Amino acid sequence: MKTMLLPTFLLLALVALTPYRVCWASGGNDVPVMDVQGFGDFLREQRGKVVVVDFWATWCGPCRKKLPALMACRDRFSEEEVAMLGISLDFNPETLRSFLKVNQLNYPIFLAEDGLGAELGVQSIPLLHVYDAAGELVIVEEGLTSPETLCQDVGRLISP
Repeated sequence: MKTMLLPTFLLLALVALTPYRVCWASGGNDVPVMDVQGFGDFLREQRGKVVVVDFWATWCGPCRKKLPALMACRDRFSEEEVAMLGISLDFNPETLRSFLKVNQLNYPIFLAEDGLGAELGVQSIPLLHVYDAAGELVIVEEGLTSPETLCQDVGRLISP
């Protein structure tokens, strides 16, 4: 019984400390689900930072090819300068869980709640939204992104 208390405590502590509202995908507790309100809360909490949001899915080949560029950019900038978030449009939480177990990413990934993509104007993936420090959407980029291009764009927003 004691061995179950620590993981449960850690999970509850993580949920309590998360600054934006998320719910957990059914069938497991390791892939948080982002809803519209949670996304707005996340953006408000990150004011003062450049925010990079990648809309993607495990079944999308170009999306998977884009992941190394995102990870390289995440490594280049500090957490104080840049917040990065992946929002998966996968249909099955288990597919995403399995992908993330094999492919360790260096930024948080959420499963999109039904309707989130439509609410945010996502019509195709991969899709990148970059917000400036004031919280304004300043870059919308479809398709593949090179690490150099992404990092240059983010760097310009950090020090205009």
